[in-house]
Amino acid sequence: MKEINKIKLINQLKSVYRATSVEGRKESSAEHSWSCLLLADFFMPNNLNRLRVHELLMYHDLVEIETGDVPLLSEEVKEDEIKAAKKLKSLFPKKLADKFWDCFVEFEERKTKEAKFAKAIDSLDPVIHELDYKEDWKDFNADFLIKKKAQYFEEFPELKKIFLTLIEYMKVEGYID
Repeated sequence: MKEINKIKLINQLKSVYRATSVEGRKESSAEHSWSCLLLADFFMPNNLNRLRVHELLMYHDLVEIETGDVPLLSEEVKEDEIKAAKKLKSLFPKKLADKFWDCFVEFEERKTKEAKFAKAIDSLDPVIHELDYKEDWKDFNADFLIKKKAQYFEEFPELKKIFLTLIEYMKVEGYID
């Protein structure tokens, strides 16, 4: 039961809510992670390790169990996330703790092609998702989104083109200025 209770901690990601909407409520971080996995499969270049990309995306937001979601409009606090990741590593079942830590570090450092791709997918998912919720874009503009997100698509021209096309679409359709 001790290990099962540690697994239950991981399930708390289902109760961490993001700024993005879903049918009159907020999206959970677990839903976002699932959506990222599907997007990664759709856009995955042949030269990447698919399993590693999926692991990075599956574990990338577990730190939010401790920190909560950090919306795009706020300044990220990396020190708090590192402290939270260390705490979670000590609480997770041993079999998952090391994998979580390795994925957290790799995702945050973005030194591997897989981690860079996972971050690009993580950045693209809310843009695609929020096309169904025009009212959620009222505080955003194109320059801000490009400044915050475009850097993550540099190594993936197809994703960058999709991102910039989405920005133009959102400008034309009145989502953003």
